[in-house]
Amino acid sequence: MKFIARFGFGVIGLVVVLVLAGGCFARHEGWPPFGPSNKQWTGVFLTNGQAYFGHFYSGPGDYAKLTDVYYVLQTQLQSQDPKVAPQTQLSLQKLGGEVHGPKQEMRIAKSQILFTEELRADSPLVQSIDQLKTAPAATPARTATPTPTAPAPAATPTPVR
Repeated sequence: MKFIARFGFGVIGLVVVLVLAGGCFARHEGWPPFGPSNKQWTGVFLTNGQAYFGHFYSGPGDYAKLTDVYYVLQTQLQSQDPKVAPQTQLSLQKLGGEVHGPKQEMRIAKSQILFTEELRADSPLVQSIDQLKTAPAATPARTATPTPTAPAPAATPTPVR
């Protein structure tokens, strides 16, 4: 009994310190219950003109976290007829399929965030994300003989308003 009385308060103190340290770390990293809700979508607009959409968490520190990230890709379509003006095609892209293989999470310097917007559940962008999430993964078509194609149009992420 003397052992428990002697060391019990030390063990309890250690447990309290570990729980508090774990809570502080979870808050800083944006882990539940402190982090982003998987129900709320947010648009993050950067000072360089790019826009990303996902689950946003701006905890303590110099960086915010965006998970389950999407962006709008703008593609210029050139016609074979020089009289026809090029057309712009917009498509929603999920972060992660790029050549450098990023994860589905971004850490964004807070100094580079121009503004954020919470998106409504009935937003066309949120509905497009839901469609992408529920669509079966497309498998690339394979051909026995390669066919010549025109060069791919340049594509860059751009904000859409």
